[in-house]
Amino acid sequence: MKKMKLRQSTIGLMIIAGTLTATTTSCKKGCTDPNAINYNADAKKDDPDDPCVYDMSGEWYTVETVNGVNYNKVIGTISEDRTMAASENWLISGGVFVDEGATLTIEAGTTINAANDGTTPFLSILRGGKIMACGSATSPIVFTPIKDNPLPGEWGGIIINGKAPINVGLEADGEGGTGTYGGTDATDNSGSLCYVRVEYAGKILGTDNELNGFSFNGVGSGTSLEYLQAYRGSDDGFEFFGGTVSLKYAVSTGNHDDSFDWTHGWTGNGQFWVVNQATDGGDRGIEGDNLGDNNAATPYTFPTISNVTLIGADDGDASNQGMKLREGMKGNFYNIIIKGFPKRGCQVEHDITITNMNNGDLTLKNSIIDNVSPFKFTSSAGNDTTVAAMFDQPVNENQTASDGSLVTFLNGYVGTSSTGAFNTAGLGSWFTSVNFIGAVESSSDWTAGWTIEL
Repeated sequence: MKKMKLRQSTIGLMIIAGTLTATTTSCKKGCTDPNAINYNADAKKDDPDDPCVYDMSGEWYTVETVNGVNYNKVIGTISEDRTMAASENWLISGGVFVDEGATLTIEAGTTINAANDGTTPFLSILRGGKIMACGSATSPIVFTPIKDNPLPGEWGGIIINGKAPINVGLEADGEGGTGTYGGTDATDNSGSLCYVRVEYAGKILGTDNELNGFSFNGVGSGTSLEYLQAYRGSDDGFEFFGGTVSLKYAVSTGNHDDSFDWTHGWTGNGQFWVVNQATDGGDRGIEGDNLGDNNAATPYTFPTISNVTLIGADDGDASNQGMKLREGMKGNFYNIIIKGFPKRGCQVEHDITITNMNNGDLTLKNSIIDNVSPFKFTSSAGNDTTVAAMFDQPVNENQTASDGSLVTFLNGYVGTSSTGAFNTAGLGSWFTSVNFIGAVESSSDWTAGWTIEL
């Protein structure tokens, strides 16, 4: 048999083909990232025409760089349990909503910035959603604008919508499109806030359409609120729209409208509240209403409040008042200090409100009103002086003056007096048992470390 001989050129082609085959195998393209959905273990390099694909279902923020700093930017609705870690930078843009069934947890020491992008940022907890945001005196949680040199009203603040009763119907819509609130569950639980500071909030959206530092809309008594500061907002510092929630240890500093405000049938408790007005804006230290359209609407606004220090300031129009109680509200007030409001210490107005005083359903006891024009009471008949004794001394052991002589123990808003004080032990288990007038003892300043001053 004659042996076949391969030409040298043929052998060369075979070698080249083998080389090409080997090269193709060794340089197979595909996704080389094991974390990707389409990871290919055989791939040696990434294929630009078939890039890696990742499961993004767990992502709830994007990363945005502002002034060289990376922020986790949150927008829209949070529909699953999420956590804002203190080790990360956070940014909210537009309305951010925590949906029913979801919980937003914010670690102690976290700062959440409101975007400066033409939107109205706010954080709204919808009915059935929860927020768990508890800082500490040394590591508070802070909400503040991202922009330099912020002014009051840069963003919309924190809104909590609950399922507790209100007196404008079964439910109502919150201002600014922040959610629906109200219901029949007086013990509804929307979570917990403690050691939280909200700065430069209170966005004004239009007439009777304003956001506040903190807005509690139909919030139930299962919700815990302690150690909160509303700092330099353009509207109210704290506002309650009905509900049954209670608030302890609260500071309203330099807010341009009312420092504390309530309406729509709020029936919670309050203890240890501070108001410190600024000269660039402010209205009432406390504005308490039942319902403007129907002063007899039920459930009546009927809170119990103790140990409050209200320090007013003149913003130029001399109209600031310490307390204005009106539109049919009821309530019991103890151990209050009112000082420095240029118009009046306490004003009560509207017929049903005056009737509530006469019936003993609206009282102010064991308090110091050392303020120009301590009291005024007005009804449809004009100034009503017959009920003045119900607020004045000695029936309710109130002390009144207008020259500062009764509050020499105060250093700013710090300081208390045991003279004529009411022992809060009889108010119920929610109240801390104390026997002094005012909110902050000199020997135990609970505002230190986590609040900021004017």
